Amino acid sequence: MVIMMKFNKEKIISALKRTGSAAHLISAVSKFLLVVLAICIIYSTSTQKEIAGNVVRLHIIANSDSSEDQALKLKVRDAILNHMNTRYPDGATRDEAAQYLKNSIPELKKVAAGVLEKNGSADPVDVKYGVYAFPTKEYGNLALPAGMYEALRVELGEAKGLNWWCVMFPPLCVADANSLQIDQEAMNGLKNDIGAANYSLITDVTDRSNVPVKIKFRIVELVESSKIKLAEMFNQIF
Repeated sequence: MVIMMKFNKEKIISALKRTGSAAHLISAVSKFLLVVLAICIIYSTSTQKEIAGNVVRLHIIANSDSSEDQALKLKVRDAILNHMNTRYPDGATRDEAAQYLKNSIPELKKVAAGVLEKNGSADPVDVKYGVYAFPTKEYGNLALPAGMYEALRVELGEAKGLNWWCVMFPPLCVADANSLQIDQEAMNGLKNDIGAANYSLITDVTDRSNVPVKIKFRIVELVESSKIKLAEMFNQIF
């Protein structure tokens, strides 16, 4: 009986030691993962903020997903880009382009409203400039990660339809919505502003074989998308 109790005691002590080692291992792994997560969040936040701080987006939202409203959205897009083509300041800096867009809101609202009226639509138009959430988007050999960006936003009617996205600075879509030709001088300026590493991140990511860049881009994409989803969830709750 005494021998049995001694044996059981030794088994218990051994089990406790193993449990303690496992708990220590789990704790160490958890701490390591938290450190990695913190590094990813810091890297993502810094990278996206630097990119977003040197870019201005364009966002046009259709009234609905009906074929008529989607076609109308594209007509508004064409009218706005044609208007911009003759007035957009050549060689503008990012801040100059942003200020031009802010000053142009009343004029652009008239352009969009004129298209709707001409096509028999009585939907209201709202044009504003602010900071909005954007998903990851690719434009030819340029890709911008998800996150918050300054943008000119054109809302048609109830603005519940599919979106059309583009970039106003660097002037990617000012001249032609179909070809989306990037102004190389503006892109060179962007490279100087955001640094070679970040520039490589948004231009080389379209090269599918560039795994290191794609991993970095994916980190930014996942972290910023998660932030947007969390913000939307809290807005719905509160």
